[in-house]
Amino acid sequence: MNHCTMKGVTILEDRSNKKQYQQIDVSELNKQREKIEDMIDGLIAEQRAGQPTISLDALENKLRKQGKL
Repeated sequence: MNHCTMKGVTILEDRSNKKQYQQIDVSELNKQREKIEDMIDGLIAEQRAGQPTISLDALENKLRKQGKL
């Protein structure tokens, strides 16, 4: 099933209607790269909904302690 309305992009779902795969027409990728990237970001955010979060300050502190910032 495809709930995507963007030309050249198809989102395939499994039998329980979970989004599993995204097909992107390569010719459309060059024409609509930013829109496609935005859609992918939205799908990732949707998938991560309900997961624990961390504040930016806490992340920066953690990275500093690890010597990564």
